[in-house]
Amino acid sequence: MRGKTFSRRLIWSALLILGLSLSACSLFSKPKAVVHHDRVLKKKVVMTAMAVKLASQVQDLDDIAQGMPREMLSRLDSSGSFLVRQSSNLLSFDLQQEAPSARLVQQVATENDAQFVIAGEIRNAGVRVEPRFLGLWENRQRHIEIEFAIYDGVTGVRISRHHLYRPAGDDSRIGRDKPFGSVTFYATKFGQAIDAVMQESVAWIRQDLASYPMLAKIVQVKEQHIYLDAGASSNLIVGDAGLAVAAYEHLPAWGMKSQQSQPLAYGTAQASMGWVKVAQVQMPFSI
Repeated sequence: MRGKTFSRRLIWSALLILGLSLSACSLFSKPKAVVHHDRVLKKKVVMTAMAVKLASQVQDLDDIAQGMPREMLSRLDSSGSFLVRQSSNLLSFDLQQEAPSARLVQQVATENDAQFVIAGEIRNAGVRVEPRFLGLWENRQRHIEIEFAIYDGVTGVRISRHHLYRPAGDDSRIGRDKPFGSVTFYATKFGQAIDAVMQESVAWIRQDLASYPMLAKIVQVKEQHIYLDAGASSNLIVGDAGLAVAAYEHLPAWGMKSQQSQPLAYGTAQASMGWVKVAQVQMPFSI
């Protein structure tokens, strides 16, 4: 009976495998370089489409809402630290420009099999005009301004938030004949400004998530064998060890909402189920 109860609880468990480093956020400070060991366990991240605050400012761009996350995910993938997914849906803001609920973040993470969710907004892509020489002359300069946030897919809690800005040097348009992320796109001054913003965004994402352990879900239990949804594609190898944890439903964390008498469920505490060792590795899963 105890074995059946253990297996049932373990199905909803997670295997935590320790990672590295540190996190931060700022408008003007620069992210530090993240240095890893030879083998890095890849964390699964999903990035949603970018919300566009003023669609009229990006009419000359070839689908920046999908193009920017695609390019950022490509760079994260090239770093060797992440397994990436892209969602065409918006998450970052609704019509009232409000942040997403924890439940919605969890839903996106589950649907895309991701540990972390990244979502953001193109806040401004217009031209800034600065008068010169008592108004007899003016300096026109286009700029790109974005904001994005990183969420923990298990709890739906926001991990970090960044607000980034880059000027282009002039007010020139790009043109929809230049595909987003192409060589001709990056040859323009505004394309180079967008490239710089994406590069800094990727550096922040890598730094913010470096200290978090890689998490793999236990999807099946057969006798003494535990099947994980991570394998060789996540850089797991035979002999890797991790801590199995499960929700301890007898100890939910409750609090009070501000200025309300309605109770608020913060979440369920996790209980350790013991250590496990990887015995067999396939590309998408391990045992």
